[in-house]
Amino acid sequence: MQDRKLGKFGENQFEGLCLQVGLTIQKSQMDETGWDFFVEFPWKQDNLSPQDMLPAPLECKIQVKSTDKQRKGESITLSNLHRLIKAKMPAFYCFIEFDGKSEPQAIYLVHVGKEIIEKTLKRIREIDNEGKGDKLKLNKDKLYISYRDADRLADVTGQSLKSAIEKHIPEGMEKYIENKNQLLNTLGFEDGGYEFTCTITSDDPIRDILDLSLGSRKEINIYNLTLFQKRFGILWKDAYVESDEAILSLQTKSIEAKLKFKEYKFSPGISFSAKLYMTPFCEFIPKERRKVRVESRFFEVIIESATGIKFSAYPSAEGTSLKEVKTFLQFLTLLEKSSNPLIVEIESEISTSPQIVSLSSKDLPQSLFDIRIFNGQLSSWSIVNELAEIVIEICRKMDIPEDKVLINIEELIKSFSSEYTHFQLLYQALHGKAKAVTLSFPIEPEGYQQGAKAASIFFVTVCIGNYIIGCCLAVVGSLSILGEKPSLIGERFLVGRQFISTDDTVISKESIDLSLNELVEELQNEELAFIQIEM
Repeated sequence: MQDRKLGKFGENQFEGLCLQVGLTIQKSQMDETGWDFFVEFPWKQDNLSPQDMLPAPLECKIQVKSTDKQRKGESITLSNLHRLIKAKMPAFYCFIEFDGKSEPQAIYLVHVGKEIIEKTLKRIREIDNEGKGDKLKLNKDKLYISYRDADRLADVTGQSLKSAIEKHIPEGMEKYIENKNQLLNTLGFEDGGYEFTCTITSDDPIRDILDLSLGSRKEINIYNLTLFQKRFGILWKDAYVESDEAILSLQTKSIEAKLKFKEYKFSPGISFSAKLYMTPFCEFIPKERRKVRVESRFFEVIIESATGIKFSAYPSAEGTSLKEVKTFLQFLTLLEKSSNPLIVEIESEISTSPQIVSLSSKDLPQSLFDIRIFNGQLSSWSIVNELAEIVIEICRKMDIPEDKVLINIEELIKSFSSEYTHFQLLYQALHGKAKAVTLSFPIEPEGYQQGAKAASIFFVTVCIGNYIIGCCLAVVGSLSILGEKPSLIGERFLVGRQFISTDDTVISKESIDLSLNELVEELQNEELAFIQIEM
């Protein structure tokens, strides 16, 4: 069979099949390139798209192998395989079986895809690591490339060959090359690309590594570091990095979770969005040392098998919204009032049912209940919670979304403490609670007459986080003496124009004066004494 130059015979047959369907072929001029033919497809016509928008035509490299024996494969040198897997285009082996006849009896097209790429890369890494990765060794070492019934063309025609090639490039050249590069860059690195050894000088190295992997600490000092590159589980023979001293940090990954705190099993509870951190070193850590970390904007919960739960709170967390602050204040109020441990449910995508732990007062820092750090006049979180309710009601009445108001608890307390009267008046005015209002004057105002009907018109402003809220108000009522002070006892409110300002807007004095005058005009027909006060 060798006398009839089977290899050349097979190549001629392959060329003929390509010409049948208009495929352009270029023959390799060297035997070491790893391929015999460079095949180009014609442009794929599309009358719906302009010519300049057409996708690039398909092209590929093919090595033809001819045989008179049905041995279903052939050994290929690593050097040839190396070229084909790194080619920036599709590559194939075309096996043509003649079985001693003059015409091909069967043709098989084997795609140089993931299976062959992975096998080739792994073998090259193995012999490279033995110090035998030179060109001569790659020429001598071989891998067996087999073909199966699934690789067989439907018939020995150019159309079957063309269809078989197209089947492996369904999304076009650009996407194929992207996927191939992805394979070349990731195969063998599924379990990480490096492995290292080091010494940790600490009274508890397990604790330090766990805290680092959970994000509880940012870095640890390590010594005698040796770092090796790893692929397919094979360490490269030479160290990638060696150092007597280094700082180790880890990129932590979290899972979206939800924390729910309940007083009783079937109570609705208070929920927080959170991030769940789990260590990747679980299988190497004793069961009694395992722990997880859950972090929300306001607190951190660490649950350790041996020591239970550790809770840390951040009441002054920055970048919070009024809606988030309100939820956290509800939680703090629940902690203050509850005499029994709270039930904590942790829900996440990694578990079909929530993990449940218990949170008792002994697990909480006592400083959490000392709010004097914010203002000495407030004695409990429940009072702060009531203040938040007033602020939220004001925002709702003025159509300000709670999640758009950026404020933390400390700012809320300070704003309310410095502008308490303003908040109370605005809240009462927006809710029509004039009878709860009494305005007392330090001295008898001009036009004061006890028992007379009077009106006090003023402009009140409050600051709520990133919003400044203003409103023109009129309190209408009766003049009287209360506690030896001249006072106006409210009977009804008139609410004038409302002003909402953010950091980039200003409330003009002209607009305020115009609104105050509108209130005066509205009350002009009533026999009222007008009392001016400054708020």
